[in-house]
Amino acid sequence: MSIDVGTLVPVRCSWNAWRTAEVRLGDLEGIHWYQPAGAPRRLVHAYVDCTKMRGLIAHDCQKTPAPHRLLVCVLKRHLAPPAYSELVRLAASVA
Repeated sequence: MSIDVGTLVPVRCSWNAWRTAEVRLGDLEGIHWYQPAGAPRRLVHAYVDCTKMRGLIAHDCQKTPAPHRLLVCVLKRHLAPPAYSELVRLAASVA
C-alpha cells in the first residue's frame, strides 16, 4: 500500500525537540532507522531541504545560504497509522 506523496508529515530536528514542521512525504529523502544518543529506541529519520518545510525547526539560514539538507525525526505518535507504516516500509527497504 502506498500513501500519497503529498501527505503532510510532522517532523522535528531531534527526537526530543518541541518545535515541529510539516513536510510532504515525497520531499523526505533517505528514510532510515537511527537511534540518537539518549533516545529510548531507534526512530524513523530522513533528510529534507529546509525550503520544503512548513513551520520552523532549529537550523540557521543566516550563516550559510539555503537550502540546507536537514536530518529530521518522525515520531509515530504524531502520524496517522497508514502514513507511519509507509515510512517504516521505506526505512526497511534501505536496511
